[in-house]
Amino acid sequence: MKKAGYLLAFLGLLAAGPASAAGSGQAVPAENDAKLGGRVRPETCRRPEYPEEERRQNHEGPVTLRFLVSKDGVVKRSSVETSSGYPALDEAARVAIAKCRFHPAIVDGVPREAWTAIQFVWDARAPER
Repeated sequence: MKKAGYLLAFLGLLAAGPASAAGSGQAVPAENDAKLGGRVRPETCRRPEYPEEERRQNHEGPVTLRFLVSKDGVVKRSSVETSSGYPALDEAARVAIAKCRFHPAIVDGVPREAWTAIQFVWDARAPER
């Protein structure tokens, strides 16, 4: 498997706050249910791997994931909210987000579990990094 051919923009964008749309070659957060949580700890995330067969066939597109961030900042559960149309790309995004750690939502000074979402945009033409 090779590294994903898209910008890992979601690291900075998650830290900055939620956004609603993705540009080509990016992963950006979708709506964030916990307005104070869901910010990624960039040092914990690695670039998702682009499945070689999917890249070879020029399979690409956005996948929106919904995931539950525990009060410890770990992804407890995730699901595909909107598919890229390619199960292997959807699963590669799920695997990648599960390895990241997040700042949990804080409610009244106490860490809480919260659902959030992110959209990965796979681009088979983007250069590998």
